[in-house]
Amino acid sequence: MSRLRRPAKPLIVLVAFAVLALVFSACAYFKPGSLSLSQPGGIGSVRVHFVLCTEPEPECSPSEDTEELQYLLGIAVPPSSTPPATVTAVPVGGGSPLVFTRNDEVATEIAAASANLKNLAEKEGEEDKVPPVWPPAGLQGVGYLSNAHLEQAGVRVEWNLDADFGLPVAADGSPFPGPFATGLSLGFREVNPGQSPNRPVDCWRFDSEPQESEAFCFGTAEQSQIGTSDLKIAAPPQTPVFLGGKAKLSFPFNFATTATPSPSFALSATSTLPKAKFSLSSPTFTPGVPDPTTHRSPTANQVVTVTAPKNAKPGTYDVTLTATTPQGGTVSQVAKLKVSKAKLSLGGVKLNKTKGIAMLSVKIPGAGTVTATGEGIAKAKKPAKKAKKPKTLKLTIKAKGKAKKQLAEEGTAEVSAKITFKPLSGTPVTKTKKITLKRN
Repeated sequence: MSRLRRPAKPLIVLVAFAVLALVFSACAYFKPGSLSLSQPGGIGSVRVHFVLCTEPEPECSPSEDTEELQYLLGIAVPPSSTPPATVTAVPVGGGSPLVFTRNDEVATEIAAASANLKNLAEKEGEEDKVPPVWPPAGLQGVGYLSNAHLEQAGVRVEWNLDADFGLPVAADGSPFPGPFATGLSLGFREVNPGQSPNRPVDCWRFDSEPQESEAFCFGTAEQSQIGTSDLKIAAPPQTPVFLGGKAKLSFPFNFATTATPSPSFALSATSTLPKAKFSLSSPTFTPGVPDPTTHRSPTANQVVTVTAPKNAKPGTYDVTLTATTPQGGTVSQVAKLKVSKAKLSLGGVKLNKTKGIAMLSVKIPGAGTVTATGEGIAKAKKPAKKAKKPKTLKLTIKAKGKAKKQLAEEGTAEVSAKITFKPLSGTPVTKTKKITLKRN
């Protein structure tokens, strides 16, 4: 390849294109037709698969030269996709792998070189003779630089590459409707005692004599796209529950797809709350028919009912809802469950001496029923089934039996009131208060 490095005069675009064709015929390049896309989990990351091989024309022949090279790889993906930090090219039939490490200079340089080649071709009226600009319109270029690799004359090598990219994440948290598109580009540069593999990345721009430190970079060589499915599960607000009580946590499911067929999901729940029990509104989730314009299905709520053990330690715990596809892909969301013991606070007593009764103030933490019982008093009950926050109720304490007779004869009677708060869901709590009833 070094014999092509120093032409006698600056190259015009067609000569540059011919040089590139010769150069890439003496190095590893994309195996024609090897690019494929898949969504292995039926949800989540897209796998970009392709093959590199020595001497692609004729297909994967032995290398012609012995040289140490570094490869520049450009993978274009939808904006906001999550790229892997490294991509490993695994040799077929043994040999040394190529490890490509994320490198932003590579993406910048390949994009600039391919755009300049296209501009030069347009000026010559030969734009159809050069590859498309990389990255393709609407896509984000991600660059990788390989380790140094010694290619040996007469040795045929083929590498399989799989790069998993996380689906794009929208600013509003909505699912990615797809399709997922990609475009590949490749370049290379020599490595020798005077040209370190750690030097900055510079691609030859085709309009001047190439320098030994520069890399040969191409435009978009392969393109493909695939329909995808994406599920986003929103977290419900923190939900309170009393010891022994039940809490309903509603998780909104938002789904989008351009894949066929659309996946279904098995649902399961776990919690950091020891010995918690669960029930699901449905054990499965099947998305509704997507809108043909947005490719999004109607939002569906999946409810997890959690029962807190009576002897649980109060605190805040995670409740995780997981949706799993038949292929093993998962999507999870975590809700917060605040477990507490129901508290009952007994306040002041206001006596009505004319009637010989007392009004007892009782503060409760939420929805439920307060009951007063005890020897010598009439049973009193007051519900507060719609209370969404702490509330103070008034209970009427009346004497009965011997206490009532004593109150009538002596004008006073001491009673012991047993006050019980039974939460709408949870373990009851009880306190006792002594009250002296008086009557004029």
